[in-house]
This record gives sequence, C-alpha cells and structure tokens, in this order.
Amino acid sequence: MNALEETEGSASYRPVSAMAVASVAAGGLSALAIVSPLLWVLPLVGMALAIVAIADVNREGAKKAGRLLALVGLALSVGFGSQAVSATVMGHWLASTRATAAARLWIEAIQQGRLKDAKSMCEPEAMPAVEAIAACGPRAACALRCEGAVEEHAGSWLVRATVGPCLVAPDAPTESAASSLALAIFLESTVSAQQGRARERWTIIRCEF
Repeated sequence: MNALEETEGSASYRPVSAMAVASVAAGGLSALAIVSPLLWVLPLVGMALAIVAIADVNREGAKKAGRLLALVGLALSVGFGSQAVSATVMGHWLASTRATAAARLWIEAIQQGRLKDAKSMCEPEAMPAVEAIAACGPRAACALRCEGAVEEHAGSWLVRATVGPCLVAPDAPTESAASSLALAIFLESTVSAQQGRARERWTIIRCEF
C-alpha cells in the first residue's frame, strides 16, 4: 500500500519550469524601468522569458509546472514596461509645454515693456535678445515651437521662436518691413523648496539668432 502511494506521488509531481521562475523575477525587476529609460530592457527580458516559459510548459510531452508563474511574470513585465513608457512620454510633454510657456511669458514681458522682469528671467548671454525682441514692437506676433531637450546640457530645453513682423524705420525698404526675428531660445529648469513647497523656475540661459 505504501509502495503504491509513493508511486502515485512520484507520477503526479511536476518540476517547476526554471524559465517561469526567471520570468517572475525579471517581471519584478521591471519596476526599475520606471526610474530610468536605460532600464527599459528589463521588461523586454521579462516578456521574452515569460513567453519561452509558457511554450516550455505547454509543449507536448512536457511534465513541468509553472504556467501561472509565467503569466504573472508576463503581466508584471507588460505592466511596468507600459507604465515606464507612459510616464516618460507624459513627463516629456509636460516639460516641453512648460518650457514653451516660460518662453512666451518672457517674450510677452519684453513686448509689454516689463524689461526688469524679462531680464530677471535670463542669463547675461541672453540679454542681446531682449533688445532685439523689444525692437520688434509690442504688437509683433509670436510663434513658438519646442524642439525638445538639449542632450549636451541636462535639464535644458530648446524653444524656437519667430517674432514679427518687426517695426522698422519709415524710410526702410518694403522687404525690411515684413522681416521677422527668428530665435533659438535655450531654457533651463531648476526646482527649489520655498515655504515647504517645490517651486519650478525657468531661466533663459542663452539665445541664438
């Protein structure tokens, strides 16, 4: 009787697939992908391991357990991977929107004659642009387009601006009267704590004509 029970127990035992265990481990580590895009490879590895594990468990003649583990690993990898990508995309969109808004506020301050406020927002390297924008007059239209982060300088963003048509002397040629000012505005974001709250400040670090 005991021999029969041992035989039945041996027949029902199925080893757990090592790939399934590895996929769960990789799925858990995929949470690190939210920290940095450099770690986006972890969810990819987790998904690959999970798919291999499911195929390993389901193949004909296989006597392995671990399908549920593989599915859990796949779910973790897909979930954390999707969250990492969406968080990065949303963060990039928010930063580009704020950079564009900061550039617009700076240009509007110049056009409205609030030169003190405008100069407080920029570094000395950007001062020549203040005079150039002011020379275009208060009614010049302004078109802005954010081109994204500047790789050479962490935390910096590039916004291209077109201001015009600019005011010119009455005796200037007709072609000059329709001229516009094109600028490449480089901004930098810094965050400081004031009264227990985080405050973001954008600074115009330089402008290129």
